[in-house]
Parts: sequence; C-alpha cells; structure tokens
Amino acid sequence: MARTNRWRQRIKALAEYDFAPEFSKKIRAVVLSPLGVLLLAAGVSALVGLALHPRVFALAGGLLAVAVAGVIWPWMTIRGVKASLQYDRSRVVEGEEVGTTSIVANRLPWPAWGLFFPKTDSMEVVSLPTIGGRKQSRLRWTFTPTMRGEYPVQAMSLATGFPFGLYDAKCALTVSNTLLVWPRTFPVGPVPVSDGADVVEGNVTRNKVGGTGDVLGVRPYRRGDSPRRIHWAQSAKHDRLVVCELQSNSRPLVMIVLDANEAIHTPGADGSREWAIRVAASFAKGWLEAGAQVGAIWGDVVIPPRSGGEQLQRILDSLARLGSCYKPLQELLANGKLDPNAVPVVITSDASQPLPPNFRTVVLNRSGFGGDVNQITFQPWLLLNSSEELPQQLRHGTAEASHGS
Repeated sequence: MARTNRWRQRIKALAEYDFAPEFSKKIRAVVLSPLGVLLLAAGVSALVGLALHPRVFALAGGLLAVAVAGVIWPWMTIRGVKASLQYDRSRVVEGEEVGTTSIVANRLPWPAWGLFFPKTDSMEVVSLPTIGGRKQSRLRWTFTPTMRGEYPVQAMSLATGFPFGLYDAKCALTVSNTLLVWPRTFPVGPVPVSDGADVVEGNVTRNKVGGTGDVLGVRPYRRGDSPRRIHWAQSAKHDRLVVCELQSNSRPLVMIVLDANEAIHTPGADGSREWAIRVAASFAKGWLEAGAQVGAIWGDVVIPPRSGGEQLQRILDSLARLGSCYKPLQELLANGKLDPNAVPVVITSDASQPLPPNFRTVVLNRSGFGGDVNQITFQPWLLLNSSEELPQQLRHGTAEASHGS
C-alpha cells in the first residue's frame, strides 16, 4: 500500500512539474489576458458553429472583429505619437519632490485617446488628456523618489489601450536628462580626532600646538618666537623668557570605508545596506561641512580625501550610482588605498568580522533592519540598532559626541 502511494505521488509530481517555466509564464500571460480570453471565446464559437448551427459564426465573427479593432487601433495611434520627458532638476535627495515636464506630439489627423505613461520604478501611472489631431501638448507633474539612484531606473514608454483595453501598444519615451537621487542624510556628531601627530594645514582649530587659536600652555622662549607670545608674568617669575603655546590651524582627515557587500546586508529600501549608504552620506556631508577632509572607499570606487562642496557632490553622486557589490570588507581594506594619516571609519553590519582597534567601526544591527538576530563579537565605535533610533544615535552616539556634550 505504501509503495502504491509513493508511485502515485511520483506520477502526480511528474504531471505537475513545469519543464519550461518561462514559456509557461508567457502562455499564461497571453491566455489569461482580456485579448486571450476574447480570442478563445471566438475560437470556441467557431467550433460550436461548425458542430451545431452556422448562426453561431456571427458571434465568432463579432468577437474576432472586436479583437482585431482592439489591436489595430492602439497600434496605429501609438505610431503617430511622439513623446519626450525632462526633469526640472539634475539632483535631489530621497523624499524630495521633483518637477517633470513632458511634451507629447500627435502627428495623426485624428485625436489620440487613452494615452498614459505605464508604472515603472521611476514613476507611477500618469494618464494624459486627449491630444487633438496634429496638435502638441505640454504636461507637468511632480513625483517623489523614495530611493537613491539614477533616474529613470527603467526604460520609460508611452502607451495606449484605447478603445477596448485589450492590448496596450507602446512606444519608447525620449528622456532629455537624467536625475540623480542622493541618499537621505542626517546630522552627525563631531569629526573623529586622529591619534597621530600629522596634520593637514587648513582653517579648523584643533587641540594641537601651533601659532593661532586658544592658549594650550607655556614653554621656554626659542629663537624666532614672536614677542607678542611672551608671557610676561611667567617670564618675571622664572627670570627667563616664557612664551605661550597656541592651538594650530589644521584640518581633520577622515576616510569613510563603506562595506556595501550585499552578502552581509538585508536588501530593500529599508534594509541595512541602504541605511549603511545613508550613514556614509551623512558622515560625508556633516564632516565636510565641519571643515574636514573626507575620502571614501567602497567596491571599486576610491575617492581621495579632499574638502569643499565639490567633494561632497562627488561622494553623493557616487553613492547614488552605487549598484551591486559583493567585494568582502577585508579585500577592501587590503587594497592599500587608505591614507595612513586619515582616521578610518568603517560602516558595516553585524555579520562583519572584528576589525583592528584603530578603526572606528559603525555596525548596523541587522535585526533592526529586517534581518536575523546575530551576536556581535566585538565592541563597535557606534552601534545602530534600527532606522527609528539611527538619527539620534548618529548625532549623539559616538565617544566624541558624548565628550562634547
């Protein structure tokens, strides 16, 4: 009895097995579409007319005529229409509205009805008004990109299914310019301070000995010191010249290392990978605006440390274009591209291996970003538990921020 059941299960599994899933998917899409159902009904009517009565041929002919009209009309309409699209801006941030302008020209002598832009990853469905014969229409609307990237993400098209909606004829939409959507950013804590003695000359006051800034202490006079820096009270007390030591003007040097390896992150717009990219963008923006020199490394991208608005745009543009990446963090750190004078800040997930103590390691806890619970085996510089807590933790969670407050 058990042997018979096993054979039945095997025969059932063989009968239900899909040997060509892609082909089957296409067949189902055709047969189950309104046009497929109409053609099937016309075929059945023709068979009934052959078997029972010729009058049924009239029904088959009517159904076939509707099907032909439902295909030919939109096909002819779409070939007489041309459309272009242009974004009002070249760069925006996730969640920021952007205006869009489309010009649609109808070259046919009759009106074009039922035109629309199909839904894509770049936009929702947009219906167009009727465009008269040999007329041109200018349309404007806004949309809000919810995820970073270079838009349009997919090829865009103009379509119509008028009059019956049985078949959507499409033509390619000409896009005049692309739109870069930067990752969302949040306020961050102070620039991490390097433990080394090397500084980069600039205009940010640091607690290192130099010739400007606040007084750090005193020392004996050395030939060449400015007389204005002589501390006369201490000189009189010790019966020798004593000068004040002041702060130096230096610019912190930071290297952001983004572990974008998809194998250790959770996917999606709210996954740990996208939030790690937002953290990297936040550090770059906050520290560059604070006067630091910031560089970045991820995948095959290496951006040398620099300062200023152009560097911020360079980093955010690269983050917006960041695609698939499976390069391990250890390989990323072993490429010799890290500046030895820079403070390395590594952004990774709790699936990463422990790093040397000289690295400031920012760890995203995947359980708070749609992933599984994982035991963290080392003490990170900053632990980010969830997207809700992340803004507060970025601002006040580091040792520098706690010391400053």
